Amino acid sequence: MKTVYNLIITDLELSYKNHSEIFNIGYFTTYEKALETAERYLKEIEGFNKYCCSYNIKEKQIYNYSNEISAEEVFVIVGWNVNDNFDEIDIVESDCFILYETALQKLDDMKRECNRTEWCIDKYKLDECSLKDGFIRV
Repeated sequence: MKTVYNLIITDLELSYKNHSEIFNIGYFTTYEKALETAERYLKEIEGFNKYCCSYNIKEKQIYNYSNEISAEEVFVIVGWNVNDNFDEIDIVESDCFILYETALQKLDDMKRECNRTEWCIDKYKLDECSLKDGFIRV
C-alpha cells in the first residue's frame, strides 16, 4: 500500500467564498472503504444526513513507504490561517507519513515553504473514522 484515501465531507450550506466547512472523516486503505463510509454517513449519521453535504475522496501518497513497515496509522501535517470570523482558511496538507519523526522533520520544511499562522500534525488510524458522532447546528 503506497496510497490511502482521505474521506472529507463538506457542509455546503456553511461553506462560502474562501471557506469550506469540512469534516475530515478519516483515511482508508481502499477507495471502496472510503466510498462505503461516505454513503453511510450521508444516510445514517446525525447532521450529515440532515443538511446539504457532499463528500470528496482524495488519493494521498504515503511518503517514504516501505513494504517492511506495517502502516496501521498515518500522520499528516496541516497548516492554515484564520479569517475575521475565526474560520480556518488557506489550508495546506502534506502527504501521509508512517513515522511521527519524519512528519516532524517535514513540518519545518512546510513552515518555510508555506506562510501559515497555525500548524499541527494529525494522527489517523487507517480504516477508522475520526469523527463518529456526527454534528448538530446550534
